[in-house]
This record gives sequence, structure tokens and C-alpha cells, in this order.
Amino acid sequence: MAYSLYTDKPNKFNCNIEIEGTSLSKSKVRLVIETDEMSYMFNGNIENTGICEVNIPKTKHFLPEGTIGNMRLEVIADDVYFEPWSSDFSVKTNKKVNVVVAEQVEEKPKMRVQVIEQVEEKPKVVPVVETKRPEQVVKQPVKRNPNVLTKEEILKKLLG
Repeated sequence: MAYSLYTDKPNKFNCNIEIEGTSLSKSKVRLVIETDEMSYMFNGNIENTGICEVNIPKTKHFLPEGTIGNMRLEVIADDVYFEPWSSDFSVKTNKKVNVVVAEQVEEKPKMRVQVIEQVEEKPKVVPVVETKRPEQVVKQPVKRNPNVLTKEEILKKLLG
């Protein structure tokens, strides 16, 4: 099982160390974190009771989420090097926020067109009323309707 390091919270590595043949106060401890590209070393403290503590800061600035590698504990006691523990590690994020943005709908201008059937009006011919008087024939035009075209207006429109 891989050891978990977090990008968004400080990491604290704790263990108990027992050393024979020398005192704990003369010993040093460090944690080495290795990836394919880089190695990082963090110094730790050993208390007189044998409790070892190594503080590792948030990894987001040097180990992004998803990084995997190997980590090992190194102990140096009276100039003798020991590697009493090692493990694979993976970097995770403790707290995650996912945002799903709904698709933005643009309101486009709407236009509706209704085509009304064109009714073709036929030109009306204005009748001339003839009245007869005993002496003469008088032609009197009927009052012209402005919506009705005369022959001249019709010909002008047709011939352009």
C-alpha cells in the first residue's frame, strides 16, 4: 500500500525508532522523497522517547497531484547510515471542488414574419354617364375614386 502525501495540507511523517549501541540524541533522521525527475530531502527530529517526526509542507508547489515515487527514512547514528523503512508514495488532494458550468444560453432576437396573401385588384373602369337634353348631349364624369386607376395611369404602370 502506497503512502499518501497531500497537495493541500501539511504532511507529517511519524514513526518510532529504537537504536542500540548509541544514544538517540547523537542520531539524525531525514526523509527522502524520490520521483523519476527529482529527489527531496526533509530533516526530522528524534525525541528521547524514540518518537521521530518529519514535517513535509504542502506538496502542490513541488509535487502535483498524481505524482508517484518512492520515499525512504534515513537514520545516521554515530556516522553509520541506516535505511530502516521505505515505501512507494502517491500524491493526492485532500479537498476537491468540482464545478460544472451549465451551458450559457444566449437570448437571440426573435422575429416572426407572417405573409399575407396578396389580393390582386383589377383596375376598375370609371363609367361616363351620358345625359340627353333636348338641344345637346352633355357628358358628365362621375366623381373620381382616388383608389381606382384611370386608363392613362394603368397604361403608364404597365409600360413603365
